[in-house]
Amino acid sequence: MIKLFVSILFVALVLAGCTGNIPYRTQGFSEMPECKTIYNQHAGDDKLASDPTGTEEKCWERSREERDNYDLLFAEFDDQGWIQGTAGRKGPATDHLDLLFQQLNGLRAQYEKNGLLLIVFVHGWHHNADANDMNVREFRKLLRDTQLMTGKDGRRVVGLFVGWRGESLTVPGLSMTTFWDRKNTAERVAQGSVRELFAKLDSFHDGARNSDNGFQTVRMMTIGHSFGGLVTFEALSSDFLRAAARTHANESDRSRSLPRFGDLVIIVNPAFEGVRYEPVKAAGMRLPPLKPDQLPVAIVATSTADWATGVAFPTARFFNGLFESAPQEERKANRETVGHNDRYTTHRLAVCAADDASCWNACADSDEVAHMTNITRDGVQSPEYLCDGLKLTTTPEWAPAGNPYWVVETTGDVMSDHNDIFNPNFVAFIRQMYLAVIASTEGKKEVRNEQRTSSTHSGDASLAVKSPLP
Repeated sequence: MIKLFVSILFVALVLAGCTGNIPYRTQGFSEMPECKTIYNQHAGDDKLASDPTGTEEKCWERSREERDNYDLLFAEFDDQGWIQGTAGRKGPATDHLDLLFQQLNGLRAQYEKNGLLLIVFVHGWHHNADANDMNVREFRKLLRDTQLMTGKDGRRVVGLFVGWRGESLTVPGLSMTTFWDRKNTAERVAQGSVRELFAKLDSFHDGARNSDNGFQTVRMMTIGHSFGGLVTFEALSSDFLRAAARTHANESDRSRSLPRFGDLVIIVNPAFEGVRYEPVKAAGMRLPPLKPDQLPVAIVATSTADWATGVAFPTARFFNGLFESAPQEERKANRETVGHNDRYTTHRLAVCAADDASCWNACADSDEVAHMTNITRDGVQSPEYLCDGLKLTTTPEWAPAGNPYWVVETTGDVMSDHNDIFNPNFVAFIRQMYLAVIASTEGKKEVRNEQRTSSTHSGDASLAVKSPLP
């Protein structure tokens, strides 16, 4: 009888702790002009009222947050990878994806003169699109700080938060047991409609060029974290392989750069096995020597201090693959995440040593864009000093020179743990890579204009040193 009671109590606790279904943003893109005032009161990462009611409650259930400094859009996918609200659809009908791109096209037309900077973020385990979710709040802060750095005459910053049910249980302690369930869900999401979302985003980016002066009206960076890194990689890996194969087939033509998704893809502390990355590694190493200034198409970055992907993940994978037969290298790649396996590490990133004056003064005689242009002209060599006191070194796995698929191992002072993805040192690294990509694809003038606006901003002086993305 006692065992039955305990079992019933356990099930009741689990059911009580289950999170709701997708979407959290039930109001979609409904027009509610009165919400802008409420949004502007929460422009950063501050926690919202614990129990909003009436108009305020509905504002935080919308799929768009309009602010003076930036816009934030949401797209949510359920556990089967379907875009929100499509389960009951019959026949052709406008869905959330159609409405999302109506919003994006409207913003592109509204800010055609200065253009858009679109930052796409795919969250990981224990997160969702709820207005009070920590990742949502941190993303708001990143967008706010980014807009401060672009200045009033810079690009309009637009964020797209890609949500899924990364948290399925809220009971403390029990939520940690959802690892395999949420990993399987992330894999279904990656194979679902998020692929169409990414395809449409790529088209949105590539088609946004002014025919009169060649100005690229949309710049786009994609960031995936943890299981969100799994979603991002799985949804885009075929594109990486296709680009590498086509470049390999035309190896006599070194005048072309490798095609890229948007401008840059960053996958941070990803929770997926090295075996998933192996085909991209192999395709990248088969490439002929590329253009001297070829910059990364995708960067997978993992901190050595990330206990979740460095210890917990391989421990779980050990039991999962206990009875599989494979050579040692394959077993290792099947158990360890890509970022914790030296087989895949192409670069290492660290903060300069305290007594390394050359490292700290690397940008003393040139601006950030000029410095990045110089060190990438013949490919980044080992070691290279970046701006903001960062040192980037290569490993023998970075081959051939210019291989655009990077796997970067960082030290704990760049990212202190699994969730420290907005660390100023890491953001500084992303910013410099992004600036270099723009300089190589668009020319130096636009980038210098954006950087000049950033460096002369009259706000927080610390942002000029460890500033967010331009």
